[in-house]
Amino acid sequence: MRFFWALIQAIANLAKPGLTALWNFGDAAWRTACSFIPFGGGSGTVMPPKKLDLPDINEAHEVKDVAQDQQIAADLMLSSPARVVQAWARASKSERDTIPLTKLSTDQIDWLEVRLSDDQIKILAAEKSEFKIEAALNGQEGAVFGVPSVPTVRKKSGPNLSDRIAEFRMNGIERPPVYALN
Repeated sequence: MRFFWALIQAIANLAKPGLTALWNFGDAAWRTACSFIPFGGGSGTVMPPKKLDLPDINEAHEVKDVAQDQQIAADLMLSSPARVVQAWARASKSERDTIPLTKLSTDQIDWLEVRLSDDQIKILAAEKSEFKIEAALNGQEGAVFGVPSVPTVRKKSGPNLSDRIAEFRMNGIERPPVYALN
């Protein structure tokens, strides 16, 4: 009997490290799997909810109204080509890139950005009348004192009627006069 008991103890001593390793692996796997289940085990700590510093609802409405008023003012400020020119002239050189020049033609943009000097742009910025700036944009000379107007391309009109008649006669196409005999 002692022999069998010694044999069982020897087998248990040989199997102990393997069984211990298997037991430890199974236990670690079980704990890891249970830590993923939100209501199950796991050793995660629950953080208390943070108090959010939200603005007052009236303050949020006021900010929204101010932003809408600023957008309306910006839209009104850029509603006509003359107002766009005034806004562009009054802006600093770094702010000019933010002003859309979509209401101006390519000739007007060239006039504004390339042809005018800094002094002439200052004169445009100081001009109070939108009508004078509109006239300068349309090519009317002397509309704004000290600032040349947008150059206009004059269309060549066709020959008038007397020129056409003279050309017709010069080509020899005209028939000689017919004399009636009595």
